[in-house]
Amino acid sequence: MNNKNVRVVLGVSFNIVLVIVGAIIIFAAGSKAYTFGHNIFNEESVDTEENARQVEVVISDGISAKQLSSILYDKGLCRDKTIMYFQIVLSDYNNNFVGGTYTLDTAMKPSEMMEIMCQDTGEDS
Repeated sequence: MNNKNVRVVLGVSFNIVLVIVGAIIIFAAGSKAYTFGHNIFNEESVDTEENARQVEVVISDGISAKQLSSILYDKGLCRDKTIMYFQIVLSDYNNNFVGGTYTLDTAMKPSEMMEIMCQDTGEDS
């Protein structure tokens, strides 16, 4: 084989490898993005009704989504702090939380917890 043929074969091989690597990267990114979106919009509770436990949560007026997601995660009311943050930010309840003490349980979905914390039923702390 002469020098020109070697360069053509190497060039074509490099392009094929580049396309394959690009396809793998696009597939992996798309898969992660789909899973992330699915977890945000397909709300799930942490426990079943039979295994649920009640947890007392104290929040202040004007609490941020980041602070609230951190509190709920630390209390075991959500599985993933980041997912909970985006569920709060994308919900109609964002910036409407009323400060107080709330009794939530681990069988509640995130939207159910947010609905309770937006109503003025919490005991003032």
